[in-house]
Amino acid sequence: MQDDKNKVEAILFTTGRFLDLEELSRMCGIGSKGYLKDVLQSLRQDYDTRGSSLQIAEQGNQWR
Repeated sequence: MQDDKNKVEAILFTTGRFLDLEELSRMCGIGSKGYLKDVLQSLRQDYDTRGSSLQIAEQGNQWR
């Protein structure tokens, strides 16, 4: 899962805009939307746990 988290993290921070699950799925090559949501939640938890000033934001069905 760590490789997938790294891919998703890179895409979110290089695009700099909100992405829906469909677009994010295509960009990172993860076909399962359920697994992609798990990756996003795990990545969000990583940021929350370490007290980072960066955060993963969810707005409706879009992520940034």
